[in-house]
Amino acid sequence: MAEDFVFSDKDELVLHIYKRLDNPTLLKVQKSLYFLWAYYSGTYGNVDKSEETDLDQTNYPTSLFKPEFEAWRYGPVDDTVYAKQKSGCYSKDKWKEYHPKNSEEIEVVSFINDLLSQINKVNDFGLVNRSHEDESWSKAFRRAHGKPHAQMNPDEIRQEYAQVID
Repeated sequence: MAEDFVFSDKDELVLHIYKRLDNPTLLKVQKSLYFLWAYYSGTYGNVDKSEETDLDQTNYPTSLFKPEFEAWRYGPVDDTVYAKQKSGCYSKDKWKEYHPKNSEEIEVVSFINDLLSQINKVNDFGLVNRSHEDESWSKAFRRAHGKPHAQMNPDEIRQEYAQVID
């Protein structure tokens, strides 16, 4: 694990998502990426290392990967990943599961797979509707003032999901 990110190469996670989903549509992969980052940042990435907890022996990175989400009409999108999706960089022959390299990664990949199994059961527009409930998305989308998208604030996402978890 990199010091700040579980995945210093976001593509490793994207390919893992493609491999794990039954019907990995462009939209479902984008929402998976968002929800994985949001829930991770609100849990493992939000552990207060000054408090004594069950997790205090483990030093989890604060982020799953470098967040670059924008508020688009159909919810949060990572524009860099979107461009790669549209250009065919994630072709089926490249899909592969990520194999953890240590005990922390084993725990994180288990978390990822558990959340992906839940996401897998929801249709694309169910995920869109769910992402539209997030204040961090709606606030950024309103700020766009009619432009197609606006940058989302990762700290706002982290704070919102830390509250959801509590």
